[in-house]
Amino acid sequence: MLVASLPPGVVALAVGLLLGSALLAVVRSAAPPRRVVAAASTPSVFEGVGGNRLAVGAAAGVLVLLATRWVLLAVLVGLLVTFWGRLLHDSRADDERRRIEGIAKWLEDLRDTLRGSAVGAEEALEQVALRPPDAIALPLRTFARRRRQGFRTEDALADLAEDLAHPTADAAIAAIRLVIGGSTSAGRLYGTVSALSAAARAEVTARERIDRTRAVYQSSMKRLVIIGGVLVAYLKFAGGDLLQPYDTVVGQIVLLVPLTMWLGCVLWLRSLCRYELPPRSRVVGSIGATR
Repeated sequence: MLVASLPPGVVALAVGLLLGSALLAVVRSAAPPRRVVAAASTPSVFEGVGGNRLAVGAAAGVLVLLATRWVLLAVLVGLLVTFWGRLLHDSRADDERRRIEGIAKWLEDLRDTLRGSAVGAEEALEQVALRPPDAIALPLRTFARRRRQGFRTEDALADLAEDLAHPTADAAIAAIRLVIGGSTSAGRLYGTVSALSAAARAEVTARERIDRTRAVYQSSMKRLVIIGGVLVAYLKFAGGDLLQPYDTVVGQIVLLVPLTMWLGCVLWLRSLCRYELPPRSRVVGSIGATR
C-alpha cells in the first residue's frame, strides 16, 4: 500500500490538514453570521458553501485517506462532498431566469397600467416602479428615486437599462424613450410594451423547459459519480492486487491524469448550465450604440 512508499509523516500531515480543515469549518459554522454587503461580482462555485458542508467534506476525505492511503482520492472525495450541491448546478442560471421573470412581470404591469388608465408614459413608469418585482426591485427603486430627485426621465431610463442589463429591457426602454422624447406617438407604446412583455414571458417559459431538462441530466450525472465511486471502492477492497500499482508514489502521479480529465469534464458540463445572452442594443443619451 501507499504507506510502504510514503513516509508516515506525509500521511500524518495530510490527515492533520484534513482534520484541521474540519475543525475550522465547525468553528466557522458555530460563529454568528456576519452581515456582508453583496458585491457586484460574478458568483462562483465557492459561493454559498457553509461550514457544515466543509466539515463533512473534510471528514469524508479523512475516512478515504485512512481506508485507502490514496492522498489524491481523499482530496477528490473531499471536494466532491463539499461541492456536491453545486457540482453541476450554476446559480448564475437561476439568477438570470429570475431576472427575466422580473422583467416580464415589470413589462406586464406597465402594459396593464397603460391600458387601464389615462396616465401618460412617465406617470405609468413611476407607478409601476413603486411596486417592483423582487428580482429587479433595486433597479426600479433606484429609477423612482432618481425621478424624485429631478433627473430627466430619459437619463433615468438610460441608467435603468444599464442596471437591468438585458436585451429585452433595452428594447422596451428604447421604445419608451422614443415616446417620451416625442419621436413617436404615445398610442403606439401600449402595443410595443404588450409585444415585448409577451416575448419576455415566452423566454421565461422556454427557460423553464430547459431547466427541467437540465435537472434530469444533472441527476443522471450524479448517479454516475456515485456508481463510479462504488466501483472504485469495490475494486480496491475486493479486487486483490488489481489496483496495487496505484499504491506507489508513481502510481499516484499517474492517477492524477484520469482524475484531472474527469474533473475537467465535470467543470465543462457545469459551464453549460449558464445562459448566453444576445448582444445588447440600446440608446445612450442621444447617440445609438450597440454592444
